[in-house]
Amino acid sequence: MSHLFIAALIVLTVIGILLILVIMHNNQLKSSRNSMLSFFRDIASVHNLSFTGQEVLRALVLGLDGPNRKLVIVEEKNQTYDPQIIDLSDVNACRIKKVYTAIHSNDYKKNRPEDYLRSIALELDLKDRRSPVVVFFYKNEQNSIHEIKELETRVRNWETMLSKMLIA
Repeated sequence: MSHLFIAALIVLTVIGILLILVIMHNNQLKSSRNSMLSFFRDIASVHNLSFTGQEVLRALVLGLDGPNRKLVIVEEKNQTYDPQIIDLSDVNACRIKKVYTAIHSNDYKKNRPEDYLRSIALELDLKDRRSPVVVFFYKNEQNSIHEIKELETRVRNWETMLSKMLIA
């Protein structure tokens, strides 16, 4: 009887510790996201921007000021924030770019194409021939394969919205 009590106590202790770790991790993610959003709002305020569209991803915030034709990207890199403000008049084209790992013919029949997807990004070609601006919506090392459909829908919405603005 005492062995069962000790085993139950150990199991409950392990579950409690794991629960505390999960809660601490979620609080850290929430704090990091709030900090990034605050930085994003500060950038918007300094440049007098008002967003008509906004997207919050894991380590990135994307905002569109339609009337001023500006796109703001704030990306978290090494615990610092890297802001970019892109004037849409400097953008030539906008497209979705998917990158896959090498697919072997015998494995392709066993697996789905999503199993090979490395990233989904929104790529902006600039008129001055600088390298394109790439905004990652999905990275296989950061996101779950179950997020692909939702993130693909989001990137398509941004591509449609920006492409329409580039034509106008």
